[in-house]
Amino acid sequence: MFRLRRRAALAWRHGGLLLRCLAVVIAVRVGLALFGYRVVLDQVAKAASARHSDTHPHLHIWGVKHCSRIVPGATCLTQALALHHLRARAGHATRIRIGVRHRDDGRIAAHAWLVDGDTVLIGGQDEELTRFTPLVDLQAGMR
Repeated sequence: MFRLRRRAALAWRHGGLLLRCLAVVIAVRVGLALFGYRVVLDQVAKAASARHSDTHPHLHIWGVKHCSRIVPGATCLTQALALHHLRARAGHATRIRIGVRHRDDGRIAAHAWLVDGDTVLIGGQDEELTRFTPLVDLQAGMR
């Protein structure tokens, strides 16, 4: 019961943030489905702001994770791009790292996570990510 009350209080207090996160997650998901990641990444670059926001990154992470649960097909790339957009709008530079690993059945699995400096913001813990071989870092406005 305490958890439910605490979640309701968080959702009430940060309702605007949750709505913004939901809109961004939906827009990224639809953009990826229709146009691909390059177009979405270019849109993130256009939306980047020079102003610094006092919104703590953990609130953005919480909002994206929470909203991604209700958006169908919100994969790791969708979540990383959505958080990348929110952090860019707040004036913070982040990078999306994409890596691959061999699965037990011999196939290749790909994964995306968001990095701020050396800190992983979303996409897994450092221990889990060591299994992946990083291929590329994507940053808004860069090719």
